[in-house]
Amino acid sequence: MRKECAAALICLSLLGCSEPSGQAANAQAATSAQQGSGIEPYALLASELLTDIRIQRDAGVIQARADDLIQQSSVVLDAFNQAYPQCQPYLDAVLTLRASLAEISLDTLAQDYHGDGKLPELPDPVCYHSKDLVVHPATVLVMAKGGLAGDEAYLEAELEMVEVMAHIEQVKQALKRAEEQTEQQQVANDSTSN
Repeated sequence: MRKECAAALICLSLLGCSEPSGQAANAQAATSAQQGSGIEPYALLASELLTDIRIQRDAGVIQARADDLIQQSSVVLDAFNQAYPQCQPYLDAVLTLRASLAEISLDTLAQDYHGDGKLPELPDPVCYHSKDLVVHPATVLVMAKGGLAGDEAYLEAELEMVEVMAHIEQVKQALKRAEEQTEQQQVANDSTSN
């Protein structure tokens, strides 16, 4: 898997070299912003967890990987809160989920966090996808805590992680938009100060 990621990064780097300099600079800026956000390490951990689920590794391994992913999500959510301050109360409430993972049930998790029962009102639709970077791995963790007995349990865990992969892409796009808006604002500020 790491070889595939490395090959993809090399291809993207080579593609970036053939772009006109302005587009390459924008791509590099967006990439650096995303790296600073923690989304790339998060994506790698999520991919590894998905692979572990697909090969039906021991539930203890799955649980530990899901916990690592939840820990990394706090870095992503902190960066997301900086890009979208209106999301902070909503995402901070999501992060409190970590403290209750030892005793929470799947039903409670579904109602309170998937269904937003314990969360403040969604302040902006952009906040939604970042929330699920915590909630879906938490669901996998709780499922693994129960043992992941059988193919159906692994399939359910896999579906949770497939959703995470889709949410990652949405979060990347939102971070990229925020970075572009910041750059445009800086250009506008520079042009008015001259």
